[in-house]
Amino acid sequence: MDVYKRSTVSIICITYNQEAYLRKAIESMLSQKTSFKYEIILHDDVSTDGTKEIIQEYEKSYPDIIRAIYESENQYSKGIDFVKDIIKNVAKGDYIALCEGDDFWIDDKKLQLQFEALEAHLDCDMCSCYGVTVTEDGTKEVSDIRPQEFDGILPVEDVIKGGGQYLVTAGLFFRKSMYDNILPFENVIPLDYAQQIKGALRGGIYYLDRKMAVYRRYAKGSWTNNVLKKKAQLEKQWAKEIALLRQLDIDTSGCYHKAIEERLKSYIPFGEQLDSHKGEIDNLLSSVSGKIYIWGRGRRGSSLEEYLKKQNTEVQGICDVINTEIGQCTDYGNTICHTDEVLESADVILTSNHYAYVDLCKLNLDCKIIDFEQYMPWG
Repeated sequence: MDVYKRSTVSIICITYNQEAYLRKAIESMLSQKTSFKYEIILHDDVSTDGTKEIIQEYEKSYPDIIRAIYESENQYSKGIDFVKDIIKNVAKGDYIALCEGDDFWIDDKKLQLQFEALEAHLDCDMCSCYGVTVTEDGTKEVSDIRPQEFDGILPVEDVIKGGGQYLVTAGLFFRKSMYDNILPFENVIPLDYAQQIKGALRGGIYYLDRKMAVYRRYAKGSWTNNVLKKKAQLEKQWAKEIALLRQLDIDTSGCYHKAIEERLKSYIPFGEQLDSHKGEIDNLLSSVSGKIYIWGRGRRGSSLEEYLKKQNTEVQGICDVINTEIGQCTDYGNTICHTDEVLESADVILTSNHYAYVDLCKLNLDCKIIDFEQYMPWG
């Protein structure tokens, strides 16, 4: 009998040029302690580094657990939803777990706990967990991906409004039967956001408030680097996500129209959100003086930089907790500073997200701290 037919869970790990990270991801999968059989499906999308060789090594060492798919042509560049194909046509498990090659798990009971959660909550198709983002080298936690601080159901409205980063992708665990019927919105764009919405539609997503999955921020070759950091690519991505939400509204006969309309606000560019508060921001900035720093180098931070440059507001520098590229200049002419310099020298810190604002306020600093997410709350 084929050993894979006895698997209860299929772990799908998609990879592309992730030689530096892949071993940690695979080892975290192999470390799982379960009462059931599971398989690991490693998919290589024509990597040009040593990723394929690593997969071949593990495939040879664990022939009863690991299967590999080696593409001859890059599927991502063609816009092909190869994950859906793997789930429907390759995976043998009744349940599916996801972990991309640059992410990893930090709890050897993850699969067991998520399996038990869905076995106990038959109305739910998906289980998620508390996740965390870490620096590219995997050594330092940057932020939490934690929709609530207790176990329980996440309603579909919250999943829609939360967007693709509401849940950690490496924490998604769901019934394979979720893919028995594909709705039109799922075909608009291959995206984990669509998976999360689909997973919530029948009875919400069951959430375990236990830190078990890790998202590696700005890993080389990651979707974050390929899309979020490139304005033209991001605009194309947003157009597709808007189309997805519009189609979802049709597919669900308007049942979630209010949540969808709320989420659509997230695609208003941050610059436009700031412009709509120009008078208020001008008054605020005219009341401060001294050395001004921006805290946060993500999309909000970049938009804040651009806005302040247009307003001829002098900024001493910009930083974030990752502390990389120190001394270099951003696209807007600001020096990238170490967080220690900002904490020691700043008279004013403009935070680009609310979480940073809260954390800095706890330090009881002498400088003035201003939360700029209040002026760009969507997205």
